Amino acid sequence: MNYMFKDGFLPTEAPLFMDEVMVVVAILPFLVAFGISQAKKGNIKLHIKLQVLLFIIGILFVGYFEYGARVMGGFAPILAKSSLNHTFLYAFLAFHVLVAIATTFLWSYSIYFGLRYYKKISQKSFRYSHVKIAKPTFFGIALTSVTGVLLYIFMYVF
Repeated sequence: MNYMFKDGFLPTEAPLFMDEVMVVVAILPFLVAFGISQAKKGNIKLHIKLQVLLFIIGILFVGYFEYGARVMGGFAPILAKSSLNHTFLYAFLAFHVLVAIATTFLWSYSIYFGLRYYKKISQKSFRYSHVKIAKPTFFGIALTSVTGVLLYIFMYVF
């Protein structure tokens, strides 16, 4: 897996795996929004397939990122290259991680709820409950994405 640590394709000093993860993180909310739009159009089966697939891809890329970061020695060696205040970066990273973990649980529950009650979801009360969970989930996905992209910029641009 040494290919992960070759020079990335973006104009920074980031290794390849960071560039790959950053691109996925940046486009994920847009893909999720497309999946949501399919539900609004009545394409429920496509909505389900997209949400499950995007969730799996997201989890796989988190694992890929974690592996690469651990092999590189964790956050500290990456942080050392940034000119920004390290206390700020650690606090920002902690915020990002907390939002990401909470969002993962929310997204998992949203998918579970949607699949479990798929047959009943056409009933107004179940659809309302699913949407009530999905809205903060999407906000969390978007916030995780924005903070992830900002972390990349903080570490490799500044």
